[in-house]
Amino acid sequence: MPWDLGRFWNTLTYYEALPLAEVWRWVQNGFQAVEDDFVPPSLSEPVAIQIGVVGEGLPDGLAEALRQQGVEVSHTPDWATATVILGLGDPPTAKAYLEQLRSSGQTERMLFDFRRPNPDLHRFWGILDDVVMGGASQSQLLWGKEELLFAGQVSTANFGGFVSTRTRNWQPPLDLSGFAGLELRLRGDGQRYKVLLRDQGGWDSPAYGYAFDTAPGEEQTVQIPFAEMVATFRARRVSAPPLNSRQIYSLQLMLSKFEADGSPNPRFRPGPFQLAVRWIGLYRREPLPQLIGVARGSLAPEWIAALQGSSSRWCGVEIPAEMEGSALAAQLLRLMRSPQNVGRVVSSEAFHA
Repeated sequence: MPWDLGRFWNTLTYYEALPLAEVWRWVQNGFQAVEDDFVPPSLSEPVAIQIGVVGEGLPDGLAEALRQQGVEVSHTPDWATATVILGLGDPPTAKAYLEQLRSSGQTERMLFDFRRPNPDLHRFWGILDDVVMGGASQSQLLWGKEELLFAGQVSTANFGGFVSTRTRNWQPPLDLSGFAGLELRLRGDGQRYKVLLRDQGGWDSPAYGYAFDTAPGEEQTVQIPFAEMVATFRARRVSAPPLNSRQIYSLQLMLSKFEADGSPNPRFRPGPFQLAVRWIGLYRREPLPQLIGVARGSLAPEWIAALQGSSSRWCGVEIPAEMEGSALAAQLLRLMRSPQNVGRVVSSEAFHA
């Protein structure tokens, strides 16, 4: 497979790694103004609380009482972002929603949601393969069914051996210091991939990497702890301070024949590859409840087991039979902001303690 000079040039100009790269983009755009790069929502802005109210057996007026508190309420929630309040009075409905939650996964703060095609994707995500060092691998980004496909052919010809997709630099950089790491919902092909973050704005600055394994065709949630990311430069480990999560300039997904320390990737195989990504989000150091199961009276052991099996961030709530929706709404809002209640069953009296 021959080296492609055109792809090499396009890669460097896309990431503005050459002098006058912005001028070249202007020429490519037909001498029209170059669009500003897409930037995800500012993480410093408050996020509206999103709640999915599902199941039966919940107090009358709960949804309306939550809306009056400024909460976005839906009976068909966005499973990647909403806190789900589950009524356990109707076992078939509750079990169906628990299974849906278990298979969908959730994240605490969304960075990129690939479940709906975005025509502006090319403005922010680009391809960065081993063509930049004379290699012959080729990859592309395609839209699948509620997922983004990073796919192509990876080759070790011409001393190459990696493919990747990388964002342009955020301007200003993202402040992710309030979170413990990245969270990805994906479906792989059995190979070992890497996530790379950069806390400097240079094109060829050191990157902080973390490798993760995939199971062929299996959907999984992968967490990337910032504290465990390793400083690297051109597939070699380097001495550097820990990742500065207060200023993240770019994010990169890579399949490489090398590990972060330069040793061979034991799960790497040349040829076709495919990584399907549903979303990229963030998780907190102190996770907040994401699944709240509400039961009148005592919460039965089988329901506790069902909640545990559907989310690691579950919480059970026991309420008296006569509790009204407005009273429960105020208590649920406090509960959703209380990480100490994750993995616990609490009674309505505990809210007043």
